[in-house]
Amino acid sequence: MEFNKIFESLLEENNPRKSYAMLETLILKVLKQYLQDQNKLLEVNYSTKQDFYFTDFDGYAPQGFDDYEGATIFEIKFYRSKSSTFKLFIDKNFDKLIQRITKSNLQIRNIIFVITLEFSESDKKKFIEQFDKNNNINIVLWDINDLTRIFSLYPQLVFETYENISELLINTKISESVKKGNIDWKRRQKTSIEQLKRSYEDDDLVLFLGAGVSMDAKIPSWDNLVSDLLVNLIGNKLGEYNINLTEIERNFIVKNLKEFNGNSPLLMARYIRKGLENVFNHILTEILYKNCINTSDILNELAQLCLPVRDGIGIRGVVTYNFDDLLEYNLKRFRIRHKSVFREADIPSSSELGIYHVHGFLPRNANEYDNLSKSLLVFSEEGYHSLMLDPYNWSNLVQLNYLRENTCLLIGLSMTDPNLRRLLDIAVRKQEGDLSKHFVLMKREAYVKTLNNEININYSSIEKFDSANLELQEDYYKELGLNVIWYDSYNEIPEIIKQIKE
Repeated sequence: MEFNKIFESLLEENNPRKSYAMLETLILKVLKQYLQDQNKLLEVNYSTKQDFYFTDFDGYAPQGFDDYEGATIFEIKFYRSKSSTFKLFIDKNFDKLIQRITKSNLQIRNIIFVITLEFSESDKKKFIEQFDKNNNINIVLWDINDLTRIFSLYPQLVFETYENISELLINTKISESVKKGNIDWKRRQKTSIEQLKRSYEDDDLVLFLGAGVSMDAKIPSWDNLVSDLLVNLIGNKLGEYNINLTEIERNFIVKNLKEFNGNSPLLMARYIRKGLENVFNHILTEILYKNCINTSDILNELAQLCLPVRDGIGIRGVVTYNFDDLLEYNLKRFRIRHKSVFREADIPSSSELGIYHVHGFLPRNANEYDNLSKSLLVFSEEGYHSLMLDPYNWSNLVQLNYLRENTCLLIGLSMTDPNLRRLLDIAVRKQEGDLSKHFVLMKREAYVKTLNNEININYSSIEKFDSANLELQEDYYKELGLNVIWYDSYNEIPEIIKQIKE
């Protein structure tokens, strides 16, 4: 296989970010060997810590190489066209890179930008002329021809690396986490919040809300909701035969029904929906709100975040996967104009915040809404199938449009929804560069926190495992275009939301 075919093969991966990571791994592997043959060092995925801050570079050659004297860094970038290179990189990346170099306290003499496109000499000159030369750093652009020249020196290494690229990716990620030690996730959280603040101030932020935002207001979790419905179904059917089950007997049957259905909520939901038939929506609504207390700290902060800012709108829209009307209730408390959207014909006005119930809507007062029966209630397996088989369904188009055009913050979502992951995957494929522009709040599960003086268990080893595990999770979510904002306790979420507006 020719080298350019290898480049093309890796870049044709379904997920752009994964293909970029693969190609970057290959390039750095070959460059490391190239410098080693000159008795020079290349530190791959180099990271240095100054004042509690990590600064990362794709490659760092402290002694230089070839005719490049002094410390040299490699920055590998991936773009679809030369125009994208000039627009995206010059506008967004270079100043940040210089800031990183300054923070690192490294005496960098050369920056080599590696871009997997073909450039003429005049294009290279034009590219380099864009940069501020006041920093006395020599700037060089390598294109695909420069890479091919070096790759041709190591054909066997190139092919062996290409054949084992997936394994190398995982090894690299684990190696990075071991070298860095514990992830400074608090610092990353702060950086992410600053990025969200900028998106909010630019009227570019969209909220994607899941069941987690309603739990403190006593809306039942998915599992509890399904369990309650199962009990209701069983009780109703057996009552027709004058068989009245005790609570213990009902719980026993629920447990065994779950096991019978392979603990699949979607399968159980399908079973329940068919069993309850015409009264399903009515019973589901009753169960949904039976212990509801209307508001909570997180709902209060979400409502305040949705308050329009002076000379702007702040939040552009809200996509919710919840059936309940708790967000609407809290928006009314702050007199925020909004429109609940649960079918294609519903269109918010320019002065209304759209609340898109993409899985259906079950408000407490159904008579306040027109054509509520036309809402598609995605509660069971067939509902998901309908969405996934109809790419032009209005709810899919709303989600995809926001994911492609705006910055989205996902809150209270477990990320197990197959349709949401599919839409994220579609959106990220259309994206220029390897930037992950969306954010998801996730609870940090650390095994080290569960240790309680266990014998024969090394605390440090478990800590290293936790760090590597988080890195791999972050890498997975980045393939979907998501930056993870970790938190330790659910109670931290309201404060994170509050900081976006402050």
